Amino acid sequence: MKKQAGLFGHVARYGGEEFAVVLSDQSAQGELVAERIRTGILDLKLPHERYAPLYQVSVSLGMATVQPDDALTEIHLIDRADMALYAAKAAGKNQLVRHDAS
Repeated sequence: MKKQAGLFGHVARYGGEEFAVVLSDQSAQGELVAERIRTGILDLKLPHERYAPLYQVSVSLGMATVQPDDALTEIHLIDRADMALYAAKAAGKNQLVRHDAS
């Protein structure tokens, strides 16, 4: 994930099976980075016998963005990313859902 996040991306484990990727000054590149992470996981072709129809490990991604001048705290950003993540899982997994913080 660090490779896909690039020079300005910070990757950290956030919870048991969750990770956070924070991009500084690259909000326009966020979806591209997220898609590279998603396809990079698929390209590993890690078997997962109980996950039909792919039968391999995939990733669901929730994405949220804020502008530095927004009056939102980091908690607001995390909450919005979490909502987007659960929406991605509910929509069938192996996809990205974006929530713009405003």
